[in-house]
Amino acid sequence: MSGVEDQEIHQFFRESAFPSEDCVSEILDLLARCDGLSIRAIEEQTNLRHGQIEKVLKLLSVENLAPVIKVGSQWRRTPVPYTMDHGIGHLTGQRVQEWAEVQAYLTDAGCKMSYLRRALDDANPAPCGKCTSCLGHPIVNVGVDAQLAHVSGRFLKQAEMVIIPRKQVAPSNDETARAFPTYQFPRLLKALAAQEGRVLSRWGDAGWGRSVLNGKHSNHFGDELVEATAEMIQQRWQPDPEPAWVCCVPSLNHPELVPNFTMRLAQRLGLPFVGCVEKASHNQSQKEQQNSFHQCQNLDGAFTINQPVPSGPVLLVDDIVDSRWTLAVMAALLQQAGSGVVFPVTLASTSVSDS
Repeated sequence: MSGVEDQEIHQFFRESAFPSEDCVSEILDLLARCDGLSIRAIEEQTNLRHGQIEKVLKLLSVENLAPVIKVGSQWRRTPVPYTMDHGIGHLTGQRVQEWAEVQAYLTDAGCKMSYLRRALDDANPAPCGKCTSCLGHPIVNVGVDAQLAHVSGRFLKQAEMVIIPRKQVAPSNDETARAFPTYQFPRLLKALAAQEGRVLSRWGDAGWGRSVLNGKHSNHFGDELVEATAEMIQQRWQPDPEPAWVCCVPSLNHPELVPNFTMRLAQRLGLPFVGCVEKASHNQSQKEQQNSFHQCQNLDGAFTINQPVPSGPVLLVDDIVDSRWTLAVMAALLQQAGSGVVFPVTLASTSVSDS
């Protein structure tokens, strides 16, 4: 069994197997300038993920003459010079070649067993006479049950996921540094945190994800997504207390995309749309921020409330969710301004760690 997604999966594992040379150099240069740093401190100063940092430090610490050493909870640079092992590139190339051989096996018109025997240097790669290629017809039934396909499609389009709210601001290794110096959010968000939300699909999936992807690229989300989102909210989610109004996350890059969708969704739900939040400044893309501290700092001061907000519970709408920090910031600002509880809802998730 082979699908079109196999190439992307193998590429992901090839690219993530070893840290990049730039990542290694950045950490070594940072440690050389400092008298010991914890992993959290390295996160703050490099905008690298915790896992990336751990991978680099593990790679460096097992060298015969290690360029880093751990003292307590801190990592320090040693005088040992270090050059990235370019044998890693050879190993990666070997994996690319192996994957190409697998693809050739799938498309080869000859005997499948003969192909495997040649790949393993068998001296007698004779045809087996039993495989699909030898017999000239499928060995197993490859027909598709139309009813089962319909049920599967319906399941995929009703397989929304829960958005677990952020409840704790990313900590800082330096007591003088704050993740939100402008907003001054407390360490524990408590009453400012959002409620559990819902996301309609996973980005690009076989349910609604492909429609979201196409809508994002065409700068318009179709009415079928409005109907699917409303059906999810009203029939399966049913947030309690019931939302009394709707608002959305604004964007300077695509100023009409999400508001247009949200206004149509609000009309479908019979709720008022209130455009009470505006983007105060351009910030970097959240997907470029590799850890929570930088994700928080990137949003600090990015949004403002531009008018009085209704006091009832509110649906907060966005198109894509990943780190959930944008939704957390918006929920906190809305509730500080006097709104009721905030229920986030998005069209797709790009996160690899969804609950």
